[in-house]
Amino acid sequence: MLRFISGAGAIIAGVFVVATASAHHSTIGIYDVDKTVEITGTVTSVSWRNPHGQITLDVKDDTGAIVEWSAETAAISVMRNRGVDTDVIVVGDVVTIAGDPSRRNLPAIFGNNILLPSGYEFDFGANNPHFPAGLSGNMVGKQVADQANVDKAVAAADGIFRVWKTLMSDPAAFPIFKGGYPLSEAGKQGLAQWNPLDNALLHCGTKGTPLIMITPIPIEFVRQGADIMLRIEEYDARRLIHMSETAVAPTEHTLYGFSKGRWEGTTLIVSTTNIAAGHFDHLGVLQSDQITVVERFIPNATYDRLDYVMSVTDPVNFTETFDLKRYFLWGPEMSVHPYECLDRY
Repeated sequence: MLRFISGAGAIIAGVFVVATASAHHSTIGIYDVDKTVEITGTVTSVSWRNPHGQITLDVKDDTGAIVEWSAETAAISVMRNRGVDTDVIVVGDVVTIAGDPSRRNLPAIFGNNILLPSGYEFDFGANNPHFPAGLSGNMVGKQVADQANVDKAVAAADGIFRVWKTLMSDPAAFPIFKGGYPLSEAGKQGLAQWNPLDNALLHCGTKGTPLIMITPIPIEFVRQGADIMLRIEEYDARRLIHMSETAVAPTEHTLYGFSKGRWEGTTLIVSTTNIAAGHFDHLGVLQSDQITVVERFIPNATYDRLDYVMSVTDPVNFTETFDLKRYFLWGPEMSVHPYECLDRY
């Protein structure tokens, strides 16, 4: 069964969810975020992969015929971050999914919320209940963390060297890229040429510095000799931060660039150059190979919050240096897992 939900409330909810879930990899050109539909059907397959999961359902249309629908959902990494097992949805379940319909009138939906057979609801990122009173609020919640693993993480934590997570329901934490940058004429022209249906960022391993820092899934700082390795679960990204004053950047430009760090009190300041040109954000803004990014990782006194400030300079695409901000929270119950990415586009 397919049902359209109209009205300003549905549109606002859809836009908010896109600002959290879809913003991660930008499926806005594929799904219509100004509409919300509900489909009810029997689950025929479930694939929890990255960068998005996928559920297929047999759905009856208005004539009674069975149509196979595809629902794109949050990734396995986001599910872990929310503390929900992947067996929350299994083949044979009859579920209702609310989300954004295909712009091409295909039997496809970007799932924002799902109503489970138990009567409980799960949302895929925004912590924004959708279903009516009596069901809203019955959310699948955080599971109890393995206390032994938490105890180990607490014992091993040392200053900034720990696992950090994202509170996806807070716009101040996610996403960091929200548009409104001081674009130059070249930057405006590059953005005008972007085709969201031909988006390289929908493929695995395509985010570089600084876009990789949009990530809503765990990151971890670890010591690597005298240097620091920033481990990011998304795309198994590894950013080596050179802490020696004598470290010299190579001539080539790479996806994550050359990062050089220093301490200012407890704040880690990282300057990155030699970044290969590509997309600055998930909405088509470009960056040049002249871009420089200065990042400040600022822990609070108890090391359970890490404020993050990114200062961006690109004389080709932007008219001035500007800052973007977000924060992370300490996640002793979290780990940086291998990232299993499956291209679907």
